[in-house]
Amino acid sequence: MKPVRQQINLYQPAAPVSSASFSTAGAARVGALAVACLAAVWGYSAWRVARLARAVHSLEEQQQRQGATIAALNAARAADVSPVQLQARVASLTADLAVRTRTLEILRGGTAGQVGGFSARLAALARRPMQGLWIDHVVLSGMTESMSVGGTALDPDLVPRYLRGLADEHALAGARFDELVIERPAAEHPQEASHTTPAAPPVFDQSFRFRAESGALRAPPATEKTS
Repeated sequence: MKPVRQQINLYQPAAPVSSASFSTAGAARVGALAVACLAAVWGYSAWRVARLARAVHSLEEQQQRQGATIAALNAARAADVSPVQLQARVASLTADLAVRTRTLEILRGGTAGQVGGFSARLAALARRPMQGLWIDHVVLSGMTESMSVGGTALDPDLVPRYLRGLADEHALAGARFDELVIERPAAEHPQEASHTTPAAPPVFDQSFRFRAESGALRAPPATEKTS
């Protein structure tokens, strides 16, 4: 009996090289993810540092205020100031600071006052010269349109004409004169040279003094105290 033979091929071709290695796109995504993580960590660290810096700054300011308070208390103690007087002083300074702060806010906001200055109104007065009339007194209010004008005129009839001319100036719109006074200066008596020399006749000035004033500029009358 012949033995049975079978040929077995143990040769296997080499397996192809796997292409599972990282591609360029995959590497870019991994790099972007790493950068994003680093940026997040850096942002959180910066936020923490800024928060700590603000806390330190607040503590420093608080320490400075406490130091100033202690210095003020020591100065008051050295000056022998009672706590009641010190409290009254603090209240007075607080009220003064509030008034100054409010005034500064009003001026900055332009809710009151002539923020444009006085140059426009002064220029309007300069554009209205009149022969025989001279202005030597001008008062302009910085809070309202009130004003006061005074001077000398050779003829009293020139004064109303001058004031009517001011009404045509746009810069003086809203100005109102509640009081107008026109008067001739009192006669001046020259000094007598001797008792025997007869007195010279009084010298009269040929000009008239006038004053036109807004009511808001007039000072309130002084109240009489009754006992």
